[in-house]
Amino acid sequence: MASRRFSLPRRTFLRGVLTGGVAVAVPLPRLGGMLNEHGTAYADGAALPLRFGTWFFGNGIIPERWVPRLVGAGDAWQLSEQLAPLTAIKSHLSVLSGFAIKIPNSSPHASMPCAALTGANTDSHFVKLPTVDQLVAPAISQGVAYPNGLHVGISNVSGATSLGLAISFRGPDAANPPKFNPAQLFTELLGFTNQGAAGMPKPVDPELLNRSAVLDAVAEDAKLLRARLGMDDQQRLDEHLEGVGQLQGQLAKQAMPVATGPIPDPDKLYPDRGQDGAISRARGQAFADLLVFAMASDLTRVFSYMFTSPACHGNYADCGLNPSSFHEDYGHRNGKEGVSEATKGFNTGVKFAMSNLADLLSRMKATPDGAGNLLDNSVVYSTSCVSESQTHSGLDFPLLVAGKGGCKLKGDQHIRLLDENVSKVPFTLLNALGAGAASFGQDEGKVTSGISELLT
Repeated sequence: MASRRFSLPRRTFLRGVLTGGVAVAVPLPRLGGMLNEHGTAYADGAALPLRFGTWFFGNGIIPERWVPRLVGAGDAWQLSEQLAPLTAIKSHLSVLSGFAIKIPNSSPHASMPCAALTGANTDSHFVKLPTVDQLVAPAISQGVAYPNGLHVGISNVSGATSLGLAISFRGPDAANPPKFNPAQLFTELLGFTNQGAAGMPKPVDPELLNRSAVLDAVAEDAKLLRARLGMDDQQRLDEHLEGVGQLQGQLAKQAMPVATGPIPDPDKLYPDRGQDGAISRARGQAFADLLVFAMASDLTRVFSYMFTSPACHGNYADCGLNPSSFHEDYGHRNGKEGVSEATKGFNTGVKFAMSNLADLLSRMKATPDGAGNLLDNSVVYSTSCVSESQTHSGLDFPLLVAGKGGCKLKGDQHIRLLDENVSKVPFTLLNALGAGAASFGQDEGKVTSGISELLT
């Protein structure tokens, strides 16, 4: 027998009071009770929010190992060797190959990432125009806590001529610097659960960093709400609160102030995480958890994720490579073991990067959102700073689009358009998400038309 439908306001919080009288409010995921009967919009008629993210990795690819052999959709094509880590989200992935950077490569590892992100060349290693995420943000981010997005990074080591350590810019010399410490981001997000009398966040009480403080405070409110929800929403609520608890426990152990109690040794609990700036999968997974939590709770609808910066000289020891410059020893094949071994190592590094991208996208796909999942209602644009790493080539530039954009984009396809302008991809995404752009880019990078094959 069908359960009685319970209608729930979409801005519902679980509320409680900590010891000492501090009021807290935990945002909820998008429960079925907040939606219409089809799960396609809120019960009050408002459209479900869309999200946009840029996921960037430095040093390029090996085109013959990156580009799928066949074009088409569904079973007509298969992922390539370097894209194989994305198998779990193939249904939500469009691979675009054959595209080229049209602007002059006047500044290695700066000109081409600028072109892929803004459609224009660099200006003294900065951008001339806003990046695509900042053009999307005004169209989809009204009323959220982070209207310009959340910006995170794994590696903090770049090259001398590169774009630097940011891939999101509001305009010239106006970077959105990434956070490199997941514990810092966790503390910041947790501050939004602590509401003052005027509804604005107070400074985070150190007690909130204890694993059980927030969950204990809202337990009674959660119990009352749970009794009114259907079975599916009860499960989603339980999973959401469990996720909050896991983030509290894991990240607070890595940054808990001494004054709050015993400090667990992060080297024993998380031996693979490394320090801020270390390229490790565990650090990437921590950021993936936080970004998904923030998007599911509607704290942000835009993000940039810099796995590695343009011309990243950090090491990929976490995937078994030598602890030396990935850019020099593997990207440019200058390692002492010779070109053949360096090529194998570079191939391993690209697949490692895609495994980290898969960690984020898989979490998004596993997170319910409306009648589908978070990846259904999102677009994640992924690119790099060069194509072929040894020559700084701008041909066959690496371009991936993941997510369905609220049914506006196709997935599970490989599109190959030879010598087409890279700028057409971000221009297509801009307009698919409602930005209403007439053009994208500048000079040789400027376009006024998109890629119809991406659209439903």
